[in-house]
Amino acid sequence: MPKKIKMIPVDHIALKDDNMTLNLDLSRFERQFQRAQYDLDSTIMTDMEAFMPKQDGNFVNVTKAMSAAIAGSGRVVAAAPPFGRFLYYGKTMVDIETGSPFARPAAKKVLVSQFGGKTNAKENLDLSRGINPRAQAEWFEAAKKYYGKVWIRKAKKTAGGGQSG
Repeated sequence: MPKKIKMIPVDHIALKDDNMTLNLDLSRFERQFQRAQYDLDSTIMTDMEAFMPKQDGNFVNVTKAMSAAIAGSGRVVAAAPPFGRFLYYGKTMVDIETGSPFARPAAKKVLVSQFGGKTNAKENLDLSRGINPRAQAEWFEAAKKYYGKVWIRKAKKTAGGGQSG
């Protein structure tokens, strides 16, 4: 039984006993883990696209570009600003003073439920399903429900953890 376990950087482990020294270089695994994270982040963005509302493609393209810029970090941009938040949650936002969904330049917008005045705007957005028939609010959750097990299986395989899911 080793008397002492010494951790050097994350990519290296050294075990020392009275008459034996074992050095493990784990840098190969670090590269595999980084690749698995990059692939997972990229796959999530690709799979979310089928559930995102799309009219002219600008919103989806900006979201994909922002997500690609941070791929490998363990984060994915699900909805690019400025209108991504209310699109993602499927809620209408209105000008805080006029109650109109068509806000004045630089006007603050709030959810219909937070607007204190009278408005004809509906609480929930009617998301376009012309291009993406599966478009819906909270598209990350929808993609995770549909593809989550595949994401885990692929990440494990890339990281060297086998194919069991």
